[in-house]
Amino acid sequence: MKSKDVKSALGVIAISSGLLALTALAVPTIVAYTTVNQNVSQANVSYTQELNQKPAVQLASSQIPVLKVATKTPVSTIKSYFERTVTAEEIKQINEYAEKARLTGKDEQLTRQFTDQENKRRMLLDDQYKYDGLRPKQKLPLKSGSSEFYLDQSKFTYVIPKRELTDEEMLQLIDWNYRFNYVVSLNLVVAQPDKKDISQDEALRRAEESVSRLFGVDLSKLQAQTSYYKPFPDSKGQWFVNFLPYRAETLRAQDKSYFMYNTFVDAKSGTVLDTTIVDLSYKRTPITAAMNKQISQDSSWLQAAKSIVVDKQGEIRAITSSSIIKDSAYDKSGVVAVLVKLKDGSSYTVELRYPEKTLRCLIYTPVSK
Repeated sequence: MKSKDVKSALGVIAISSGLLALTALAVPTIVAYTTVNQNVSQANVSYTQELNQKPAVQLASSQIPVLKVATKTPVSTIKSYFERTVTAEEIKQINEYAEKARLTGKDEQLTRQFTDQENKRRMLLDDQYKYDGLRPKQKLPLKSGSSEFYLDQSKFTYVIPKRELTDEEMLQLIDWNYRFNYVVSLNLVVAQPDKKDISQDEALRRAEESVSRLFGVDLSKLQAQTSYYKPFPDSKGQWFVNFLPYRAETLRAQDKSYFMYNTFVDAKSGTVLDTTIVDLSYKRTPITAAMNKQISQDSSWLQAAKSIVVDKQGEIRAITSSSIIKDSAYDKSGVVAVLVKLKDGSSYTVELRYPEKTLRCLIYTPVSK
């Protein structure tokens, strides 16, 4: 499976280090059920004038803020809370609802979209729910009745009043999303590392090295979430390691930019296959046909990619060729992707942001065996 496919699968539910890690509320909860029958584990440069004929790579700096942890590291309260409070009747009800959605192919809908202010309040409340133990006074109603805000399970629809939701109602929604995903996660088939696979700690160490080497950042103030992924029993496993700030939703609500880093590590060899920086506030510049023509005539894109492979990645094997990958998906994303081939048949795909030439992602493809 390609690393991009693996990212899609892991993006739904990741249970890392005993803590439930979800992007709840960004999309309706029912999406999470698509992974129930899959093997998902427990447990994402601008250049200046060159010196010595090489472009100087300006990597992402630590100027992007992260929340400083003054005393103790924040710990999610979600999993322990649900282990104590979710009843057998709730588990039965949620599983039946999820199964009905799977069989009918229904996605949950909203009667209206949330306002920007509602989304910001949701982000703040989400972190307070996760780390501070803030809970709603009542659970989200799952059918029509006396409440203006409820989930109509018969129609897979969140009925939202025209007025803005109160904090209590928002907390009910947050609670339901986490509650739903917790119950669904109990059905997941947990993939386990093979005896010859590297350990979780070793995968984390290699991921940290890769991020630090390519982006020159201090990861000590970021939390690390590690998951083991193996799509089929006879396929090779991969470790997925994600670094992100604590209370990231609070930063988003405050319109503060921050970086996240995603890595994929081959569980057998320990080779880092993919290292990606994620900046949710970055404004993409789609690449037009005219821009593509200019890019194809500008050798600095190839020089920049090779500089990253040699000077940052530390690659010592000989480079045999470099070429720009033509792909409309890259154009839409505002990315110039350069394929750098090595003498032994392996290669790197260097994804650079347009027009800054900032490194977005480095993908390594070893020689097929």
